[in-house]
Amino acid sequence: MAKSEAGFSLVAAAASITVMLLMMSVAVPSWRYVMQNAREEELIFRGAQITDAIERYQKKHGNAPPVSLDVLVKGRFLRKAYKDPMTPDGKWRFIRPGEAVGVPVPGAPGGVPLPGQPGQPTPSPGPTSRPGRTGTTSSSQTGGGAAIGPFIGVASFSQEKSLRVFNGRTRYDQWLFVVGQPRLIGKDAALRLPPGVRPVNPSPRR
Repeated sequence: MAKSEAGFSLVAAAASITVMLLMMSVAVPSWRYVMQNAREEELIFRGAQITDAIERYQKKHGNAPPVSLDVLVKGRFLRKAYKDPMTPDGKWRFIRPGEAVGVPVPGAPGGVPLPGQPGQPTPSPGPTSRPGRTGTTSSSQTGGGAAIGPFIGVASFSQEKSLRVFNGRTRYDQWLFVVGQPRLIGKDAALRLPPGVRPVNPSPRR
């Protein structure tokens, strides 16, 4: 092979490697987006399943809330004790009866600010709280076993910024899945609602 041909081959190989590296650098963020989007969809599905199970449990037990996800599973209100898909340990923050949750959606009446938001003091971390989290006065568990006390909903511990807007919130620890609350996706979701109507987006069937 002539020296000129060998030199050309080296240049072509270097160019090919450069193109491949550029394509990989573009693909990595796209793959991260795809994975985050999938986990976000799973969070909405699992949160909705737990909330619906709590509502069915309360209807059957005189409005008394359950004390663990395990109770919902054993009573066949929930298919399984789902974990939080946004955190490595899968632990939920459990929303207690009487906890100020509000409906921070544009146009939604009677919304109470979330803990740490304007107009609502941030609670001091308790013995079962996680330091540095917003409104984490509830204990957590991975989804079954020991009772953790009455709860009416769940939320993630993840403070990561979300891709979607859920009930006007863009951080996963502020996505509250609570009995009686709407589950609205999109910035203008509440603006399309007739006065006094609070629909719940149906959960995908699996």
